[in-house]
Amino acid sequence: MSADLPESSVPLAEISQGPNAFEAFLDRNQKNIVIFAIALAVAGVATVVYRGVETSRQQTAGASLTKAENLASLQSVVTDHPNTLAAGSAMVLLADSQWAAAKRDEAIATLEKFIKESPTHPAILTAKASLGSKLMAQGKTGDAVKIFEALASDSEAAFIAPFALISLGDIAKNAGDLAKAEASYNKVKTNFADSSFAETANRRAATLRTKAPTEIEPPPAPPKSPTPPADTPSSTLTPTSPASNPLQPPAKTAPAK
Repeated sequence: MSADLPESSVPLAEISQGPNAFEAFLDRNQKNIVIFAIALAVAGVATVVYRGVETSRQQTAGASLTKAENLASLQSVVTDHPNTLAAGSAMVLLADSQWAAAKRDEAIATLEKFIKESPTHPAILTAKASLGSKLMAQGKTGDAVKIFEALASDSEAAFIAPFALISLGDIAKNAGDLAKAEASYNKVKTNFADSSFAETANRRAATLRTKAPTEIEPPPAPPKSPTPPADTPSSTLTPTSPASNPLQPPAKTAPAK
């Protein structure tokens, strides 16, 4: 006969099984969890505060840009509000003001600095087009061509590409490459027919091979009539007879005897 199992005064359902794994994890890491939760809350508050501060900073810079009207005030926006959208826009406007004030090298340096430091600024494509035009005006056509070719092939620069193509056409025309110039103008007419630059390209292409009028020497001046000698009698020096001068009283005649 098999031995009977020992009886227990504690029911099986009430036997302690100990804490489960999750409860044990909480017991061991409760302090760290609380600290992490506090850190998340602080980070969330900091993000909100940062966004508020950044928004205020951008708005202040924008207000300053709105009031800027000359070289000095535009330079102040750049200096006093660094790393803002307004400061970048101020640099583009500053370059135009410097160029108008005959500070051409400074204008180019300002645009080059802006393009290098703010590649994602909304005005970056406009700044590149402006730099290309200024380099072209200074005769630095090689550097200008690189900028205009990049703009013409940039899918995000469709609004400025027609201007770049016309500029490339003008550079080719001035260099005597009429075929290349015509190709650039025609590309504007074909690919950007709805652009405001299409009519400009059409006029450029129409006059591309027109020859300027040939200058001829003016006809010789007619010979001057010879001057009469000083001792030649002139009718203007002949005394006027009394009969021909109505202001002179008639001469008295002696009565007949």
